[in-house]
Amino acid sequence: GLEKWLNQLKDTHTDIEKAPNKRFYDWDIKALYKGNEVTYEVKYDSKGYYYADRHKKPVNLYIEFENTNKGEDSGIKASKATYYVYILKSLDGVETAYVFNRIELLQHLTENNYKIKGNKSGGDNNAQGWVPPLESLKPLLRKKVILS
Repeated sequence: GLEKWLNQLKDTHTDIEKAPNKRFYDWDIKALYKGNEVTYEVKYDSKGYYYADRHKKPVNLYIEFENTNKGEDSGIKASKATYYVYILKSLDGVETAYVFNRIELLQHLTENNYKIKGNKSGGDNNAQGWVPPLESLKPLLRKKVILS
């Protein structure tokens, strides 16, 4: 997911830089856009459409906010990125990036009563996150990009 988003930025951004290869939560990608520094937190989800289809439910995102092992902020709460990019892979393999202002998204998630789930089914069972329906986040969407 990250590489595809990097390629997406190449046409419009300069000085593109990936996060250092160590424990680093501030951002995944830093770049200049029209002379201003912007940072991106990038999440990739290949299962969202699959689960929605299998359970005949709307597509939900999984947005991590807490490391339950350490009892500390993680994911969207630990990030300092300007933008939160959630890449969803559809059943036919099309990848779409949904771009949100991270602070706006975090505020929305905090103020609404979305379901909270652990990540044992899709992860290391060490975190929890909000599970908002994609549809409910559409008003916050800054940009939607089909990745090739």
